Amino acid sequence: MPSYAVVGASRGIGLEFVYQLACRSDTVVFAIARNPEGSTHLKTAVATFKNVHIISGDVADHSTLEASLRLSKQVSEITSGKLDYLIHNAANLDPNDVFKGFSDYPNMEDLDNDFISAVCGPASRHANQLKLISRPFPLQYKVNSLGPVHSITAFLPLLRASTTRKIIVIGSGGGYAKTILALGIVNICAYAMSKAAAHIAATKFALQLKDEGFVVVTLDPGFVNVSATAPSKDALKGFRAAMRETEVQFAVQTPKESVLDQLRVIDGLESSHNGLYLSHKGGEYQAPG
Repeated sequence: MPSYAVVGASRGIGLEFVYQLACRSDTVVFAIARNPEGSTHLKTAVATFKNVHIISGDVADHSTLEASLRLSKQVSEITSGKLDYLIHNAANLDPNDVFKGFSDYPNMEDLDNDFISAVCGPASRHANQLKLISRPFPLQYKVNSLGPVHSITAFLPLLRASTTRKIIVIGSGGGYAKTILALGIVNICAYAMSKAAAHIAATKFALQLKDEGFVVVTLDPGFVNVSATAPSKDALKGFRAAMRETEVQFAVQTPKESVLDQLRVIDGLESSHNGLYLSHKGGEYQAPG
């Protein structure tokens, strides 16, 4: 009975991963969400499934090793100490600030504060204090760039106990240099840089774990409309308006369509795929154009 942990499962692509995997009767699925009690979409979607276990886990919180060990222990108790697949989907994007480019900052101090300084101190460890901080990038960096490192490290002992040893980091063409060049995307700087770092993190783990028989890949989901489970409809208005003003055209998929494609890729992963950036349609990701 294959076991899967989906990190970032409360909505959108992660939620669809949990649902489709749960529909496979021979699976055990762990849905990792930052705030399970508040994840109404997740609780509703899996209410009738006995093979889904919702677990609290915040990829941005690395304050102690104990947090990661507690997370792993909950999975270990159900699967006799092993995990076959880790799908890291957790991501952060502020729809109100996503289209900022370097020239949108009045000075480098403001840019640095946005990109680095705002939540790097002790306040970042407290959710109630995070709400007071409006600058978007540091949280994006913690979730998008360091999140894969935190989740892979937390689950690595359980993955090592399995013979399957598959790690999938959900990537983004927006963080891929050739896509940025092909589409002429001058802005979306903070998000793009944070996702590019996630791609690098996956590649580093692919090299680190290669001799242990792991397959670690970055998987592009395509352009997916996740508005049905978005945390705030109002927050998406600015994002949609900005998208209409760009010249970039995307073939938009539903989460169901994207995850169906992605699972076909995941089911077919082999050792030769280790370290690659794969398309949800199969094969290596190719920049548009």
